[in-house]
Amino acid sequence: MSSADASAGVQLDAATAAFITGVTSMSIATRDAQLLPAVSKAFGCLVGADRRLLTVMIDGEQSAQIAADIAAGSPVAVVFSLPATHRTVQIKGKQALVAPATPTQRVRARMHADAIVEHLVPLGYDEAALRMFFGFAADRLLAVRFAPTAVFAQTPGPRAGERIAG
Repeated sequence: MSSADASAGVQLDAATAAFITGVTSMSIATRDAQLLPAVSKAFGCLVGADRRLLTVMIDGEQSAQIAADIAAGSPVAVVFSLPATHRTVQIKGKQALVAPATPTQRVRARMHADAIVEHLVPLGYDEAALRMFFGFAADRLLAVRFAPTAVFAQTPGPRAGERIAG
């Protein structure tokens, strides 16, 4: 993905960038050629210095359809939600790239999984079940990089679905 691709996208504001790189539950979605959706967990988000590129990590085995859809040109949507408050943001993008996760991206994914578990346990969720649910194999991690093209508020309530950028 070139810098020209990134400049065509939306620049996230600092508050949104901070939110999506914080403790959130993340899901990534794509679609195949027949427009059938695929949804999977994502682990950790990195935002480029200019806030025009995002990278989220996925387990290549658990998310094989996501990776295949992206390779075939599917757009992506990633949802970031803070369970304690239900604050939710959805970010859409086109022309995503998938590559093996770097060591730094693997560390970020592990830190994210640990942080979301620590966030959810005080809310009454079982830690062992959460560790299983948010588990992944580090050697199978893939990095999905894309330029945001639209950002939506998805927190339940009267503003849900409102476009906030793009």
